[in-house]
Amino acid sequence: MKLKLKPGIAQKPRQVVGKLASAVRRKITLKKPLRRGKPKPLRKGPPEALLGFGRFVANPRRFGGFVSGPALAEAITREIEPAAGPVLELGPGTGVFTRALIARGVAERDLILVELDPKLAERLRTAFPEALVLCRKAGSVTADLLEGRRPAAVVSGLPLLNFPDEEVERIIAAAFAVCTPEAALYQFTYGPKCPVSKAIRAELGLSAQRTTRIWRNVPPASVYRIVRD
Repeated sequence: MKLKLKPGIAQKPRQVVGKLASAVRRKITLKKPLRRGKPKPLRKGPPEALLGFGRFVANPRRFGGFVSGPALAEAITREIEPAAGPVLELGPGTGVFTRALIARGVAERDLILVELDPKLAERLRTAFPEALVLCRKAGSVTADLLEGRRPAAVVSGLPLLNFPDEEVERIIAAAFAVCTPEAALYQFTYGPKCPVSKAIRAELGLSAQRTTRIWRNVPPASVYRIVRD
């Protein structure tokens, strides 16, 4: 391929590039787009980390899972038996704990995901089409919304330390009201003690025990198992 340039005249770099591009287009004509292997599906919406950060910035009091890492996700789901029954997840956010539950062996169809943020709820429906996704407050969950399912465990990604006591009590009471009698609720916290206060636990007839502390999470976190007395 010869590139014809006027002799004796200095060519600007942009002009040279333009002439070269025109020459290439004249020599190569693509009737069909080149495809090598299967085309990658387009990502719908921002990446999960970016989406999570955006929702955290929009409402930091309500979105606590932005800094939940894989070590915390493994720890909070460690005691859940896949064959025990449906699992209720409160505040799944971008699905960090949800994926850990599936990796543990919980069937996607056995997941009940309660997410207040409409954008996150829509993303969860796309990511986990077999799960039941409820876009509402965790404290408003009732048995008739669960389509006959009774969760055998609850995983909470809610930042309860940011909520008033009245709302914490409403959330915890609603969760245990729809679960089996032997169900346990697993709650994480970045604080030094259980985010469900002693007064609330006494009122609802519950006890709490810290199962593990995850130093590898940033910031370090603890997981508590809360059960009926």
